[in-house]
Amino acid sequence: MSERINIRLFDRFEIIKGDTPILTNLTNTRKTKLFVAYLLVNRDRPISHQELFELLWSGEDYANPSTALRTLLYRFRSMIDREGADALQGAIISHRGTYQWNSELDVSIDALDFSALAEAGLDPTISATRRKEYLSKAIDVYEGPLLPDFSSEPWLIAKSASYREMYVETVMAYIDLLKKDNQPAKIVQVCERALELAGTSELIELEAQIARLSIADPDASAKESVIAYYNEVRELSVRLQDETDRMQAELQEEVMEQEAFLCDYTTFKELYNLQRRVQSRSKSTIFLGLVDIRFSESDSDDPLYNEKSMKDVISCCQRTLRVGDAVCRKADTEIAIMFPAKTFEDAVGVLERLKANIKERIDEDIVVVYRVRPLKNARE
Repeated sequence: MSERINIRLFDRFEIIKGDTPILTNLTNTRKTKLFVAYLLVNRDRPISHQELFELLWSGEDYANPSTALRTLLYRFRSMIDREGADALQGAIISHRGTYQWNSELDVSIDALDFSALAEAGLDPTISATRRKEYLSKAIDVYEGPLLPDFSSEPWLIAKSASYREMYVETVMAYIDLLKKDNQPAKIVQVCERALELAGTSELIELEAQIARLSIADPDASAKESVIAYYNEVRELSVRLQDETDRMQAELQEEVMEQEAFLCDYTTFKELYNLQRRVQSRSKSTIFLGLVDIRFSESDSDDPLYNEKSMKDVISCCQRTLRVGDAVCRKADTEIAIMFPAKTFEDAVGVLERLKANIKERIDEDIVVVYRVRPLKNARE
């Protein structure tokens, strides 16, 4: 019987066969490692080549993105063959311009195991004994933040925070059951580990303080004031959590458009100054581009034709640029865009690609001229 494959996403990215880490060369190839990790975390849906390319080569120009992605897949499969990790054969499925992690694969993924155990333990319809068993196992599986090597990746932050919130909820539910069994020493142990793994949590800190007071003197009057404060904080925490969920639902669009954000010049100006503030606190660089379109002399006197062509140009900009980029029509033949890039050369590459797409889309004798420069941050 072959040894089971376990994939660890909490605290570090590691693939283990039996008790031995395998595919350790993944740590030496960041893009391949990120490619596999992204598919694992988003295993419930197929990921398009475009989404993966923007993740792995954002701001870089490649003539053939699909070839670059196939190279990463080939590297991963070669590692599997070299180390005889047969259970990982067919781990990544390729289909019609997408890649997806094979959910039918017989491997254990700690994040999946944690979620299943936590959800079972949080079910109030089962017995307290079974709930304690599930919650205890879930707490043991969680060993730290999700994929800390990629903690600065925007796509990971929300997912990691979600797992942390579930972990804290699991710990609090387990503590409630321990309190009913009058186990203050165990509560202190659970709280200390939780604070080490999940960071600051006022509720968990208060639970630990109450448990320590119970151990020192079960009848201590000081404990009552701490409990009263704890109850107030817990009630406020629940209310704020519910309010945050409602606020997020109100703010976000029902369907996120998969193209650059089109807005008027007033909104563009507000976004510009917001990005200046963001840039002053981050390492990202935002670029401002201005594109001017000049039509051939035979078409320049036909305002209806020119207007239709400009709408085509704007549509082309929306599709060529990325979801987080902004586009506005500044004047009759001028388009302003705002987008992030790693270097000035990468920013120029974005405008060159946009220029080529516009000329191909309009299919007329037009002149496209652009200028690009980085935003000044709010401190300049």
